[in-house]
Amino acid sequence: MNIIYNNIINNIKMDNIYKGESVRELVKKDFIIKKNKLKLNTYNVFLNKKFTEGNNGILVIYAPWCESCVLSKNMWENFARLFKYKFKIYALNTYNFDGMNQDMTLPLDIHVYPDYRFVKKSGEIVDYKGKKTDADIVKFIVKKI
Repeated sequence: MNIIYNNIINNIKMDNIYKGESVRELVKKDFIIKKNKLKLNTYNVFLNKKFTEGNNGILVIYAPWCESCVLSKNMWENFARLFKYKFKIYALNTYNFDGMNQDMTLPLDIHVYPDYRFVKKSGEIVDYKGKKTDADIVKFIVKKI
């Protein structure tokens, strides 16, 4: 059974969709994961501070097979270029098995794609609670600059 599953997975295109300079693709090693001692099966996740450069940001969590994720690619690249020096846009392909990114779904509590997290200047990653429309995301970014 595992051989069949592995062949199917290997035949699905799992490449990162962000290839340019504007949106930074991350891998598991770019994060610091700490188990939350107060709540069972929860984690505190931080982005390595060298990536934040003193700016807030948004982490776009996606799967390359997700149509909505692929369709939103241009929007995120445009936001990254527009807010380049003031607000960072990061991406995490949870199906990048080379980077061990699948291990990030539990600490980040991923249930749907695409999903978004707010990255504070300190590197702390917290839930993004806003709506997922272009206008609401821009309002959120402007407030956090």
